[in-house]
Amino acid sequence: MVTLDFSQRPLIEASELLVHQEQFDDLGYSLVKNFLTEDECRVLKASMLKATENYEPIEGVERSFLDRYQMHDLINQDLNYARLLEDPRLDQLIAPHLGPSWIMYATTSSAVPPHGTNYANRIHVDAPRFSSDFTFNVGVLWVLDDYTLDNGAVRVLAGSHRSAAAPSEEYFDQHAQPVVCERGSLIFLHPRIWHRAGANTTDHWRCSMTMNACRSFMKQRMDWVRFLRPEIVTELNEQGRRLIGFDTRLATTMEEFFLPEDQRLYKANQG
Repeated sequence: MVTLDFSQRPLIEASELLVHQEQFDDLGYSLVKNFLTEDECRVLKASMLKATENYEPIEGVERSFLDRYQMHDLINQDLNYARLLEDPRLDQLIAPHLGPSWIMYATTSSAVPPHGTNYANRIHVDAPRFSSDFTFNVGVLWVLDDYTLDNGAVRVLAGSHRSAAAPSEEYFDQHAQPVVCERGSLIFLHPRIWHRAGANTTDHWRCSMTMNACRSFMKQRMDWVRFLRPEIVTELNEQGRRLIGFDTRLATTMEEFFLPEDQRLYKANQG
């Protein structure tokens, strides 16, 4: 198995970072090119397709069938996906919006099959709550295949994150634009921008990996600290463990509550 390392990536220049932050605030999304190498995309995609092929929906549970192309536990199956959390550039992009103690709410694969689509094809936002001056969440998409007009590139309604109202499907189709980009790009999304995955009309899978980040005081989709296998967690650096939630754990006994300061489960100054 190939082990990838994202922890030593050179930081984004301050001037470029400012452009991304301004685009995020103004348009509701931004695009970072060459975030991953082609080899990294190839390794990650192969793992995603294998996990997707092996996935077995739960009989009688509709959501498990709807999400059959969107794996919620891929990070627990492949250390390389967990290692994506170690990338220092994520902190550069997300901390200005969520504070320095932000954590991972969820991470989900998005595989669009040939001549098909997935559940993300519906017009949706990634956070139900609307606030005009406070950001609760941020989304990122690691693009593992070229996003084209033919293979289901995500379509976004620029500026829609500033409105609490949902657009009609007709309005969205008229005004939304596809985010066409090369594999290895990172798409940086405001959680309130209306978007949808397109339809894949090609003979090949279109793959990407998504993460939703949130404020440190918010509940995560999973109790990632307990959910992830120890052999995954022990391999991660300080940032990776923080994003999983190791600095925001809750005490389950009085003994845990009164641990010495350097052993606290819920670290000080977490928002």
